[in-house]
Amino acid sequence: MKSAHILRFTGAKRLCIALLVFACGFSTVVRAQQSPAFTPRFEASADYSFIRANAGNSNGGFNLNGGSGSFAYNFTDRFSVLADFGAYRFSGLPVGLNSTMYTYLFGPRISLRKSSHVTPFGQLLLGGGRLNASSGGVDAGENGFAMAAGGGVDIGFRSHMAIRLIQAEYLLTRFPDVNGASATQNDIRLSAGIVFRFGSR
Repeated sequence: MKSAHILRFTGAKRLCIALLVFACGFSTVVRAQQSPAFTPRFEASADYSFIRANAGNSNGGFNLNGGSGSFAYNFTDRFSVLADFGAYRFSGLPVGLNSTMYTYLFGPRISLRKSSHVTPFGQLLLGGGRLNASSGGVDAGENGFAMAAGGGVDIGFRSHMAIRLIQAEYLLTRFPDVNGASATQNDIRLSAGIVFRFGSR
């Protein structure tokens, strides 16, 4: 059981690293063709998010689909702080059982603004999460710690808009087991969407 848990954790890290390497390589290829970098003062994103959740102390996992949004303030062309909020619905649950996970995360982001069109970034976010479930008219919920670490690539196509091509993160949550015991879930969050940029530095 423990070895399977470690394998899932290692696989999640490898996928995030592979996606980040691809993103950095892509930005390097096109960098020479880009115009000088533009640094907005604020950035707001609206994303579709997919989560592969690995239940703690279990051989199984769940798929979640939903949305996430973030708001960032850029102190410099490289350093930002942001707030990230998401809501994700579980799929493949037994008939009559519905469950949703919410996350609220905060932390720093480092961006590499070498051009106005391609912006790779990395971020580390800490915060919390909440699980809500309902079945047969009975509702339940629990809160837990959450952390996300990863990055992505934004592709600018207008002066104040960009496409979030990919955002890949290792998402750690700590929701208790059904028996109340402490448990850690090692998840992957993949997102893509649109970014709105306001102001300039």
